[in-house]
Amino acid sequence: MSDTVDCPYCGHENDMSHALTDGLSSNNTFDHECEECETEFEVYVEFEPSYTSSEILYEPCQKCGSEERDIYKKGRVFPFPESLQHKKVCKKCYMEAIAAEYAK
Repeated sequence: MSDTVDCPYCGHENDMSHALTDGLSSNNTFDHECEECETEFEVYVEFEPSYTSSEILYEPCQKCGSEERDIYKKGRVFPFPESLQHKKVCKKCYMEAIAAEYAK
């Protein structure tokens, strides 16, 4: 990926290494003033896909014992039902406990 872009008016190669520090609009564009001719032009940012991998980790629900990929952990999920004595529960146990709590 290049950290430079040519000015469409004068052809000067502008340094873009710090261009995204102010964020990016929803359409991946921003205005930039040429370092050479000082004319403002629009820059479109393209992102290349990047892939990584990791093992799938299954954790046991501390209430029912089912092995789950996405476990609900006390301190990471709000609200966390006060009735649950366990700190790591599956979605089913979480939903049942939260429904019972709101039904009171």
